[in-house]
Amino acid sequence: MSQTITEKIISKHLIEGKMEAGKEIAIKIDQTLTQDATGTMAYLEFEAIGIPRVKTELSVSYVDHNTLQTDFRNPDDHLYLQTIAAKYGLYFSRPGNGICHQLHLERFA
Repeated sequence: MSQTITEKIISKHLIEGKMEAGKEIAIKIDQTLTQDATGTMAYLEFEAIGIPRVKTELSVSYVDHNTLQTDFRNPDDHLYLQTIAAKYGLYFSRPGNGICHQLHLERFA
């Protein structure tokens, strides 16, 4: 039986389990894209569980959502994301570079 594009991608990255509906599987992740609206929380969790470095081939932290600098909170988050990028081996895309989804397609797809 022919596979869908999704099934082909998942089967190529399958590490553990069987591709059967309702079954749990483990897959290898090639790339991650995080942005400043949700990435901050993700990286706080990484720190909390003690992850030393990303294991993906490519991970990028984009700042393109919370760019309004009306008080200290957004700049503090952006500095944190830049620091985390250096710590974990991520690329950091600073505010003003563009929209993360389009940039990622243009530069890394």
